[in-house]
Amino acid sequence: MSLAPKLPTLTAQTLGPGRSFELWLLPAGGEAPRSLRVLAPEGPTVGALSEAPESRLQGATGRAVSLEPAGGSPTGLPTGPVLYRGSLVPL
Repeated sequence: MSLAPKLPTLTAQTLGPGRSFELWLLPAGGEAPRSLRVLAPEGPTVGALSEAPESRLQGATGRAVSLEPAGGSPTGLPTGPVLYRGSLVPL
């Protein structure tokens, strides 16, 4: 018998031409999502965020990944479907 929690399975998404994945921070209280960065199309995305992560995480309840036009959302808010969403848990 395993006592490990069962984690949901993620389905891989295909990135079509002219599209990007964008990572969003979900603030508490229904505030608008804030873009953290456009993700690399292949492999891990490495690099600094535009602000110190600690300041951006203040009051955040989750994060999400949306499918956007190439280069990211043109509006500063998610425009495409949200593909992944998860909670932030303090460690």
